[in-house]
Amino acid sequence: MEENIEKVNIQKEDNKKQKTRNRTVKTILSLLIMLVIALIGFIIYEVATRNNTYYIGEKNLQIPIFVYHDIVEDESQIEYDYMQTTVSTFEKQITGLMKLGYKPISYEDLIEYKNGKKAIPKWSFLITFDDGYKGVYKYAYEIAKKYNIPMTSFEITDTIGTEGYYTWEEAREMYNSGLMSIYLHGYTHTEYDKKSSQELLADTNMAYENLQKELGDQNVLKVFTYPYGLSTEEGRRTLKDAGYVQNLTDNKINTSNKLDLSGLHRTYPLNDSVFKILLKIQYRAIRY
Repeated sequence: MEENIEKVNIQKEDNKKQKTRNRTVKTILSLLIMLVIALIGFIIYEVATRNNTYYIGEKNLQIPIFVYHDIVEDESQIEYDYMQTTVSTFEKQITGLMKLGYKPISYEDLIEYKNGKKAIPKWSFLITFDDGYKGVYKYAYEIAKKYNIPMTSFEITDTIGTEGYYTWEEAREMYNSGLMSIYLHGYTHTEYDKKSSQELLADTNMAYENLQKELGDQNVLKVFTYPYGLSTEEGRRTLKDAGYVQNLTDNKINTSNKLDLSGLHRTYPLNDSVFKILLKIQYRAIRY
């Protein structure tokens, strides 16, 4: 008799546990369904509004600035993947982003956006090159012309025209096209975190005057990218006071509610696929 009662109690307990498990499973499934519906709704909304434009303050936008160095013909020329990207990979990255709805913008666009004078596309990005390598003129510039999109090259004054770098004549051709902006990467490629802010300012002003002279334009925007990505807070303040827009290279993503023209973030696309680039944008936007 006692055994039967115990079996009945055990059975009741098992039934109770099973009901609890069933309720838990139903709850989890309901949450998953709601999450999937919410995700689908989010994706539909993002795709439906991808061509929308916004003024600063209207919506918190992610604005990645991609940094490349040299564009080369094929993989046999790649020694360092952060320095060299094949022309085919570069073209696939840019066209892939554009097919998804991303729009390349210029520093002129970004400055006007920051100053409240212009709306920019919801999914905007900037394409930049450091050092002034020949591949920028030979390959990147051709892609800029092919798709009629803006790009930016940061030149080092004392290497222009030397082996492996484009010439001033080529720089003027790119600049006058209106597609390739030419800005500053230093009078020399030096570590400015080890120099005083006054040395930084003097070098940058000298490079800027040279840029104005060589491009034949006294109104070139004052945009500067730190060699090696090395800077100091004092140096950045000094250049900010002198009117320079400044680029860091720290793999972070710019967001419009924290957009700082004296310390813009840039990120490496390397030789990644478009899918991987998008994942990195979201990961870095969340992490930083």
